[in-house]
Amino acid sequence: MASVTSITAGVDSLYVDSGVGKSDRSSATTLPDFVFDFDNLRRKMDSFQSKFDQYIATDRKRILSDRNKFEKEIAEAKEQEQHMLNQIEYYKEKEQEVAHENARETEEVQETEQSITEFTKKKQELSVLRDAVVRQISETQQLLEKKREERAQERSKLLVQSSQNAPELQFWEQNLGLRFEGVQDDYLKAIFWLLCESNWDKEYQVVIDLTSRDYEISNCEPALPRSVLDDITARLNESRDFGRFLKEIRNAFKDSSL
Repeated sequence: MASVTSITAGVDSLYVDSGVGKSDRSSATTLPDFVFDFDNLRRKMDSFQSKFDQYIATDRKRILSDRNKFEKEIAEAKEQEQHMLNQIEYYKEKEQEVAHENARETEEVQETEQSITEFTKKKQELSVLRDAVVRQISETQQLLEKKREERAQERSKLLVQSSQNAPELQFWEQNLGLRFEGVQDDYLKAIFWLLCESNWDKEYQVVIDLTSRDYEISNCEPALPRSVLDDITARLNESRDFGRFLKEIRNAFKDSSL
């Protein structure tokens, strides 16, 4: 810090520069003497400068800390914002999935309702059909019962008639020399005798095939010429006269025994 002497010298140089003479400034420089403690002022200024520098450093540190904290908060806010954006996107996707699932479930519900309607209609139709079938079964059972009763009555009549026919049949068999036997299903055997004067008990037989509409002779004992049998069978199939057929076969056997 400058001393009082240097200040006085500075004042003298100021007057010289301004054109004021020495005689003129003798009165101006006649100032009262005072003591100015520049050292104390310097110490105070140095103390103030130190405190000010410390304040600036502290404030700079605080500002730096606040800026770092702010930047950290900004980064965390951005991170939270990104997280929220991700959450929003996730829930948007979930919303679309839920909407799609709702649409699918709605479609399934509609299909189920349609199926229930169809099944209900089908059930009603089947119920009507079942009632018709039950009614038809009942009618059929009644008809069968009626037929059974009629058959039972016919069987009773046939038994009575059979008991009456047996003696008559035996009489005609003995006098006509003819009887019938069942060989198997749809095959009938006709047996003739009383044809040969030398042996009235000798039997002649022919087996008639009834499996089709046209009659056929499957066996003949004793054997007759095939042409004779074919002619007799042809006339039988044409006329459907079984009595005539038996008569012609009997005559054919009789002629063969002569």
